[in-house]
Amino acid sequence: MAISDVADTAGGHSGFSAGALLRVALRYGVSTAGPLAVSGAHFLASLIFLRALPAREFGLFSFVMVVAAFGMSLNVSLISVPITRNLVTGEKETRPICFQMNWLVCGLFGALLGATLLSSQAPLKEAVTLGLFGGAFTFRWFSRCFAFVNSRTAAAIQSDLVYSLTIVAGLGVLSLLHRVTFTAGSTVLLAAALLALAPFGWRFFRAQLAAIGRGNPADYWPVFRDLTRWSLLGVALTEITVNAHAYLVTFISGAGSFALLALGMLLMRPASLMQSALPDLERPAMARAIAARDLGGVSRIQRRFLGGLMAAWAGNVVLVAAVLVFIPALVLKKGYALDQVVLVAILSAVIWGVRTLRVPPSVVLQAAGQFRQLASIGTISGAISVAATLALLLAFGPIASLGGILLGDLVILTRVTQLTRAWKAAHG
Repeated sequence: MAISDVADTAGGHSGFSAGALLRVALRYGVSTAGPLAVSGAHFLASLIFLRALPAREFGLFSFVMVVAAFGMSLNVSLISVPITRNLVTGEKETRPICFQMNWLVCGLFGALLGATLLSSQAPLKEAVTLGLFGGAFTFRWFSRCFAFVNSRTAAAIQSDLVYSLTIVAGLGVLSLLHRVTFTAGSTVLLAAALLALAPFGWRFFRAQLAAIGRGNPADYWPVFRDLTRWSLLGVALTEITVNAHAYLVTFISGAGSFALLALGMLLMRPASLMQSALPDLERPAMARAIAARDLGGVSRIQRRFLGGLMAAWAGNVVLVAAVLVFIPALVLKKGYALDQVVLVAILSAVIWGVRTLRVPPSVVLQAAGQFRQLASIGTISGAISVAATLALLLAFGPIASLGGILLGDLVILTRVTQLTRAWKAAHG
């Protein structure tokens, strides 16, 4: 996408006029067709598992979704970031070694997820299946990011649709046959992640396979030293900040206790997926604008980005309110009290509202290569979030632990806003 396209799409100086909002809707309507389909499929899967599985198994499934999202961020920080950064520097020599390292990252992540599930008392078969799902899911996300970098948007959307349709069809059949189990559901997720790799084509995978035996993995060290160690640290610390409750509640109180908090994540999943998917679309556009020294273009993209995320968040909140008011039975089952679900939903909506505000400036800093600064933010927010979450969990229980997550997100929002303004002032 050219810089002129960026300006045309963003529209004017305000970025929030009726015409600009229409252009944002049209742009994101195409680009987010895939993410929305994935969001819908995950939402449907969560509802089916919520109603068909015991609280402990639903909690484990929800935990897998949290860790899988971390796998996406991990892969972006180690692999996609240096490839996207090449749009600014003009270099492409790092691509083959990044392809090689991608296999290692996905394999290690899948193994770690499987081992974590085993330590949480998940059965061996399901732990292995979901570990493989984690590896395939992460590889798919890299493939999707790389497609955006190479302007192959159609392949990325097709992959999302294949993934979504496989989950919907697979779980739909299982539901009709009344055979929804943790084992069967895990198998459907793995099949969806694998089939969704097909749209990227044999040419893409030939390059990935060829990279396995090409070069020395040690050649990645300069990339890690100069760039990705900071992006990795930032991702790890951000994960601690935003998902400390998932890990602490699961390991201290058990997967059954996390199930209630997972309802909040389930209800806000459309907004959360948009916040995960849209950066992969806008980060390359911002990088091109920065390379062209078009600071105005960067700001227009940021405003458009924020407008799209705000619309998704607001729509999600309206949907949650409608469900809880008119059809609460859709998300309630034995063991979940309506007042507790409403409280979790409100806290979750506020948390994701704060994240809506902080994502665009964070992506600006990523596109600008300010990973060391982002990591410094995560150090402070992570420590605050973990300490507050643990204290609230031990003192008042799982629901109160969400307060620690909100506090950490507010710290990130404050600092990324300040750093983005400072970077723009220095490069204006």
